[in-house]
Amino acid sequence: MSQAPLAPPQASSTALRAPHASHRGAICVDCRTLLPAGERCDGGPMHRVTSLDSVEGRGKLLDEVWGPPSARRRARQLARAGGGGVGVGSVLEGCTSCGGCDVPDGEALIVVAVIALIGAVCMALYWVVMKIVEAIRAHQNRPKPHGGLLRPASVGRRVGPAGVITRVLPDPQAAPGVGPRLLEAPASGVGCAAYAVDLSCKRFLRAGLMLHTAESAGFEVRLDDGSVAHVPAGRIRLEGPMERRSRGSAPAVARYVEELAPRNPEPDDDALFPYDTVQELVLQPGDRVRLFGEFERIVDAGAAGSYRGGAQAILMPVGVPALRREPKGE
Repeated sequence: MSQAPLAPPQASSTALRAPHASHRGAICVDCRTLLPAGERCDGGPMHRVTSLDSVEGRGKLLDEVWGPPSARRRARQLARAGGGGVGVGSVLEGCTSCGGCDVPDGEALIVVAVIALIGAVCMALYWVVMKIVEAIRAHQNRPKPHGGLLRPASVGRRVGPAGVITRVLPDPQAAPGVGPRLLEAPASGVGCAAYAVDLSCKRFLRAGLMLHTAESAGFEVRLDDGSVAHVPAGRIRLEGPMERRSRGSAPAVARYVEELAPRNPEPDDDALFPYDTVQELVLQPGDRVRLFGEFERIVDAGAAGSYRGGAQAILMPVGVPALRREPKGE
């Protein structure tokens, strides 16, 4: 039995769909996975979900990231105060208490000059040391964000078939006549069929995960046995090698975060998603992926590429799609 020929990978479109941060109205405070409103976390019942659309929900996340309000105020006060020291005037205290010195005038001038020089050097060193101590204390007392305590849900152990992404499916929410469009990756800005992004903040021994999100534009996968699988648009679980970027080299992520959690202009307003490192994984047409989890077969008589004009069975994921990017050689 012959197989349908493998369609060439779909070319990138010039019109990209921006990542929809506003479509994610909830977050797991334990693993920091971004979720649609009302959806449970894939991590299980131990993962607590809170709303990003309510003041109460955002307050719960803020407490997880920065601690309760009293701890945040105390940390800001300590950071502002920094370190202190005694006044430099005490160094010269008692200089005038000594009586007359039985030293000849010429030698007295030399002694006074040497003492004054040594005193100036000592005071300069003292000032530099105290400034260093203040900077260290301010750095130690600054508010420190805390990442998720648990890891985001993995793709699971139920290994499925592998194949190549051939095309992006039409957006079901697009206006009539609008063709398929690739998603715009939040960090790199490239067009993609799907992406995963992790925002992290450096800690002493490890980086704390502040935000994890993965989204699909909706795409088709031609499997190795010739059959077809469809990954619908929306949230997915995606694993694979990620590209690391600094915050400064990914300015577009700041706009994504701002859309997700707008900040107030007050100087004491704490960010819900503090980060200094961005990791991104993108899937594009032509990339090889492996599917995980449970799938069901749906008959689509109108699907393109159906064998001898008959109905074609398409694999559709049950629940949240789970994929892993594979090396192209496998």
